[in-house]
Order: sequence, then C-alpha cells, then structure tokens
Amino acid sequence: MSTVFREAWLFVAHASELPEAGSFVIRDMGEESVIVARGDDRTVRVFLNSCRHRGMRLACEDFGSTNVWRCSYHGFTYGSKGEFLGTLVGAPYERVAYPGGLDRDALHLIEAKVDIYQGLVFATWSKHPPQLVSYLGNVAWYLDLVVGRADMEVVGVPQKWVVPTGWKLPSENFTADAYHTATAHSFLARLGLVEKVDFGRDGYHVDPGGGHGLGVGVHGDEEGSYFPAELADEYASRLSPHQLSLLTRVKNVHGNVFPNLSFLIPSFIDIDGRLVSGMMLRSWQPIGPGQAQVWSWHLVEKNAPAWWKTLGRKMYTQTFGASGMFDQDDTENWEAQTHNATASLSRADEVFLHYEMGLGMQPLQDFPGPGDVYDGKFNEAAGRTFYRTWLDYLVGREFE
Repeated sequence: MSTVFREAWLFVAHASELPEAGSFVIRDMGEESVIVARGDDRTVRVFLNSCRHRGMRLACEDFGSTNVWRCSYHGFTYGSKGEFLGTLVGAPYERVAYPGGLDRDALHLIEAKVDIYQGLVFATWSKHPPQLVSYLGNVAWYLDLVVGRADMEVVGVPQKWVVPTGWKLPSENFTADAYHTATAHSFLARLGLVEKVDFGRDGYHVDPGGGHGLGVGVHGDEEGSYFPAELADEYASRLSPHQLSLLTRVKNVHGNVFPNLSFLIPSFIDIDGRLVSGMMLRSWQPIGPGQAQVWSWHLVEKNAPAWWKTLGRKMYTQTFGASGMFDQDDTENWEAQTHNATASLSRADEVFLHYEMGLGMQPLQDFPGPGDVYDGKFNEAAGRTFYRTWLDYLVGREFE
C-alpha cells in the first residue's frame, strides 16, 4: 500500500460515469475510499473520502449528483461544484463553536492528482508522478483499440464482489496468461461456442514495458472485421491506419495496466446469428492480505446499433459478470493458488514457480505496434516484466 498503491497511477472511473457538474462516484485507491467528482468546468477531480474534522467518511452513496457533501457526524459541509469543489463551505453553529473562524484552505479535502486517457480517469497520491501518457508508455497504442476506437460509455453500474486472493494473481493473469484458456475455459469448445480449445493461442503477446501487458487474438477470416459495420467510419476517424488494420483482425484482447486495471474484449461468440463480444474493464482492489474486491464495468460504443448493445450486455453478464461462466473458472483457481501460496510460507525450503514460457524467443521486427511483440499468445514475457516492476516499486528502484 505504501509503495505500489501510493506511487502508481490508479484507475478510478470512466468519464461517462460523470455526465454532469456535481456528478460523483465513490471508488478506492488501494484501501482508501475516494470521491471522483466532476466540477462546473467539466474538470474531474479526486478527493479522499474523509471529513477534515474527525475523519468520518463524507460521501456514503456509491454514486450520485449533489451540490454539497455534508458529513453525517458533525455536519461539516463541502462544496461539490464550481470554485467550491472540495472546499469547506460551512459547519453547524460555526460562529458559536469557532468564534475565531475556520481556516477553510487548511480544511480543504485532501486531493489526488488526476489525468485522463481515452476516457479512463486515473489518479495518484504520488508527489511527483510522471505524466500519465509517459506512465502508460507503449500500452497506450493498444488502449486506443480497446477504449479509444469510438466514443465509449459505461452501461449500468459496476458489479462488485470479493475474491479470496491477492490483487496480483488476477492482474498478472490478464497481463500475460492466454495459456490457461485451453484448460480452464475449455467448456467453450465443449459447448460449441468456439471451434477448438486453442482459441486463446493465435495472435500476439505484447510486453509494452512498465509492468503493463496484453495479448491480441486475431482471426484469419477473409470477410474482415467482427465489429459492427455501422461503426466502421467512427473507428477509421479515431484510429491510425495501422491500428485500424489490426482492429479488423481482432477476435479477442486481454491486458492489464499496471498495477490493477484489466481490460478485455472477449472472444466473439455467435448469438442469434450475430458475432458479439461484451467488452469490460476490471479493477482488482486490495482489501487486506489475501483478499481483493473485484470492480467490473461493461463498456460499449455510445453510437453502436441497438443489437450490438443488447447482445453485448447479455454476453458480458453470462461470461464475465459476477456469476459468469468464465469468472467461476478463474475465481476457483485464484482461491486455490492463494491458499497454497499462504501455506507454503511455513515450509523450510523455498518454493519457486515456473515463469519460463517464451524465454529465448525474439520479438517480431515488422509488427506495426510498439513494445516487444511476440508471435503467438503463449508467452510469459509481460508477466515477468509485471513482477519485475512490482519489485522495483517495493524496493524503491528507479524505473521509467
């Protein structure tokens, strides 16, 4: 908490969740509750969700729109709009209780630094963070395909549930692990939803650096893009020619922005005669050793046709919702891994795990996207970089 989650840029919201001035959502940065709010100037700001008087949680609703936040303990009130956003604007019986007045500047809500990329709102407690675009580095090129290919919006509210695992296991899974799909998710082939269990193999493994990582699954269908034809012009207007060319071949994308923001375009599945994918974002929030709260958002193109939105929501819920088929597979694995990892601490001998997949492979030289890109998705290069970056934070090494 004092290294990774204090210093890194952390995802806290999608801009579409804050549609108007006074809109706010309550999120977590590490184990600390924060208010993510939009002001009259359309600027998004992030405050520690703690009254400056006695530290009471200030906003208790998950989301809403308001003119002020009023502490339910002693009534200290803070503005949520305009020039008063985050500022103490009053307290009960102020002239009697504080005849000398209150130092409103000193009692301003504690504020994090904020930056936005392609609608993704990030915040950090770091005193001197790198610019967000520098922090993202090469992974930004691929995020454009996932969340920047069109004007995107969150559908509904995020689903939340608790998994008895540390945050690193699922984050690393999305960073680098396409290998597990042939075994853990083999039901897709047995149910006839995909042709073979190797649906997670074909494509590219990408190590962008910085602890980020992703896999891009591609198809060889000569008919072109699996995405709705109605959105082709919008895609073309927002992506470079190289990005657009790769998007037309995409059948799935999984990845993670260090430390704990995962993204996924699941493998397209035929529903009612149409190829559909239900895109999502995931945040793995630590809530103590060995436990993480999952935050899961479903995203869709704002200008998409109704059928794409309806079927995509259905697919997201059935596959990667709280009770989705994929999540049941993954959660059981992460829980068992965590139990074994905890038990192994009592052993006299050290326990090593095998992270050698892809060692010795050379990156492609002609791939249009940045980073170290490898042919085929069965590789652990980005996973090794993920843990190397995590260690750099813990021991205080200088890193780019």
